[in-house]
This record gives sequence, structure tokens and C-alpha cells, in this order.
Amino acid sequence: MKLWITYIRAIGAMFFWAITFVWYKLAYESYRTYEVVFLRLLLASILLFALMTLTRHWQKLERRDIWRMMLVAFFEPFLYFNGEGNGMHYVSSSMGSIIIATIPIFAAVGAWLILKERITIYVILGIILSCCGVAIMSLGGSELRATFTGIMFLAIAIFGAVGYGLTVRPLTLRYSTLTIVAYQSLFGAIYFLPMFLVIDSSHFFSMTHSVRGLTTIAAMSICATIGAFVLYTDVIRSLGVAKSNIFTNLIPIFTVVQAYVILGESIGKRTIIGLTLALLGLVLSQYADLKKLKQRYLMGKSIPQGG
Repeated sequence: MKLWITYIRAIGAMFFWAITFVWYKLAYESYRTYEVVFLRLLLASILLFALMTLTRHWQKLERRDIWRMMLVAFFEPFLYFNGEGNGMHYVSSSMGSIIIATIPIFAAVGAWLILKERITIYVILGIILSCCGVAIMSLGGSELRATFTGIMFLAIAIFGAVGYGLTVRPLTLRYSTLTIVAYQSLFGAIYFLPMFLVIDSSHFFSMTHSVRGLTTIAAMSICATIGAFVLYTDVIRSLGVAKSNIFTNLIPIFTVVQAYVILGESIGKRTIIGLTLALLGLVLSQYADLKKLKQRYLMGKSIPQGG
């Protein structure tokens, strides 16, 4: 049953990341980009270190791992957020979704080359099918428009996402999830501090603050920065980089469903086809593990109970 718990954690992480797209719109009504991301990370690091202090759940980082932890935070959130946030100004939403959906492909290649993870044919086919599903959903939106600058920024985002998975994986085998996410948030806040001070601090310290905006940022910090990363770090520990990253294609699916439920947006045939392919690809990528789980379940039922 542990595998099912891992899948639930993966789905939960993607749901939290998907809902932040709605929260971003609310937060941006009052606060600017680097104000939001810096406050998110700062609050997350304070809460996590406080929690570890109260529960006495401290793990001292080895000297060699301090640099690796700093590299993890540099890849994500720093590189990923800057790449995606800036890149989406230069490409259409549809093109941006398609480009970001290629992350599982590059993550699988990186995991195979660097971490020597075993990539089965089911994983390969599942990634391709899932990425095609996201592409089909995206084609139902606006036109495919992109500039070279936008593509380069999104390439940075992809590099950050892949680099994060490859660097955090070894740490998941030595440290607890709370320790990893706490230091990741702390170093991330440090990386974003200069940008906050230079670009947005004058606005932040002179504005009339919004309770709704601050509450939204707090929700993003607790649910997305803490909750999602805590869940997703456990998923990487259990499934590896390649199988974990394909779950990121659930984010546009959750976004579509939330837009339908909350905003009343319609779902067309193209979206349904793309959503179906994305889900089928996800299931196919996990086929080998699901098959083993089913065999263990059947073996357990065949064992006589009692004396």
C-alpha cells in the first residue's frame, strides 16, 4: 500500500501547485512579483525551522551537502521561477504550456545519464503520451506564438526543474523531507532577497498593505511552498526523478478542472481528448509498479487467513 500513498502524495503536490495559479492572480492585485515569491519563501523557512525546533527534528547538514542544498535551491525555486515568470511574457500561454510540458522528457534523460536510473519502455511511452496530451489541451487556447527570448527563458526554467530533481534525489536518501524543504526555502529566500530589495522593496515599504493579499501569500507559502514540496520530495525519494516528473503534467489538468468548477469555463472536445491522453500516459509510465502492486495484492488474498 506504500506505493498508493506515494501516488496520493504526488497528486496532492500537483494539486497544490495548480491552485497557486489562481492565488497568483489574487496576490498580484496588491503585490508585485518578487514581493510575492520572497515573502512565500521567507514565511516557509520561518515556519519549517520553528516546527523542527519545537519537535526537536533537527538534522545537521554535512559540509559537502550544504553546497548541494544551495544548488538545489538555485535550480528551484530561483532558476525555475525566473525562467518561467519572465518567459511567459514573450510567448503565448499555449506555447508556454507545451514547452514546460517537455520537462519530464529532459528529466528522464538526465536521470538515465547522471543518476543511472533504469528507464523502461513504459516510462518512455507514458512520457510521450502525456506530453502529447498536454500539447493537445494547449492547442485549444490561443495561437502558438513565441520569441527567441521567451524560448530561452523557458529553457532556463526547464534546466532548473531538471537540475532540481537530479540534485535533490541524493539528499532524499540522507535527510528528512522537512530538513530538505526548510533549507531549500531558506536558501531560495536568500537568492531572491537582492531582487526584492532592488526591484520591489520601495513599493513594498511605501504601500498600504492588503489583508487579502497577505492571506493569499500565506496560503501559497503553506500549501505550495511547504505542502507541495514536502509531498513531492517524498515522491522523488520513492519513485526516482523520471517517474516523479511525469506527474507535473497533472498541473494543467487540475488547472482546467478548477477553471471549470470555480470560473465556469467550458471544456471542449479537444481538452477532453488531451486530458485523457495525459492521464493515460501517466498510468502507462507507472505500469510496472502498478503491476507489481496488483500481484502483491492477489498474493495476499490467496494466503489463508487464521489457523
